Amino acid sequence: MRKYVFGLILLVLLFVLAACSAKTIKVEGFSAPESVTSDGTYFYVSNVGEKLRPMDKDGDGYISRLSADGKVIERKFITGLNAPKGMTVLDGVLYINDIDHIKGYAVADGKQVLDLDFSVDGTSLLNGMTVIDDGKLLVSATDIGSLFVVDPTSNGTVRRLECDTDLFGPNGLSYDSKTGTVYLCSFGKDNQPNGIVGKGHIDGNRFYFEKTCQKIGLYDGMVYHDGEILFSDWVDFKKAGVLIRQDLETGKLSTLELGEKIGGPADLYLDTKGKRIWIPMMLENKVMIVGY
Repeated sequence: MRKYVFGLILLVLLFVLAACSAKTIKVEGFSAPESVTSDGTYFYVSNVGEKLRPMDKDGDGYISRLSADGKVIERKFITGLNAPKGMTVLDGVLYINDIDHIKGYAVADGKQVLDLDFSVDGTSLLNGMTVIDDGKLLVSATDIGSLFVVDPTSNGTVRRLECDTDLFGPNGLSYDSKTGTVYLCSFGKDNQPNGIVGKGHIDGNRFYFEKTCQKIGLYDGMVYHDGEILFSDWVDFKKAGVLIRQDLETGKLSTLELGEKIGGPADLYLDTKGKRIWIPMMLENKVMIVGY
């Protein structure tokens, strides 16, 4: 009987621990948060600014730094940005898309180490960013429908990729280093929810793309992990956003149960170590952290 009671107590404890680990956390106090990334220790949130004007050079954008449990360490770790969006960390540098510039800051002290100007390319909406082979960055320019490969270690060498397929406002990017596959989702064109989801590969200066599903939407963040992709859909510009998972082998789509709809689910980050998803709630000035 005593063994039975002890076993029952152990099961209850395990259930409680599992529930706690999957607990959803919402961190408040941001200013149109657009993207989350991590250096393995800290988490960084890009803030477009006090007003949701993603293409305005108003100087009120900033980067917040948080602990792994969601505690805000420095609300304004990096300031003086315009409307920062997609980010990634590579070799101790936090790279940030800021309208028509890519800027780099040392995560150790927040000092700027890089500033690349893309205004000559006609973009005002550099958006998604991911690391690809050989320490290069792949960047999406949503407004001009283009992708750029950037080598930050070679005087900021940039090349614009050619693509025969209309990418419908490319936004979120993720990369599978094992296969060299780029996963991409688009926000859409002409203010319509006609964004697409798919995969492609880079060959020289060309990008070859194919859809992985026929569903269209206002897609923003994209993550590839272990044979599946996870991407966010604003649905509309109200509190209606969702996260969608696709099994790449079967093509099956499913919507993650988050407990609520999200206002503007933007450039999400999957913390594989902590098994949690960090989701910017752009229209609500919050970041949701949920078990995965």
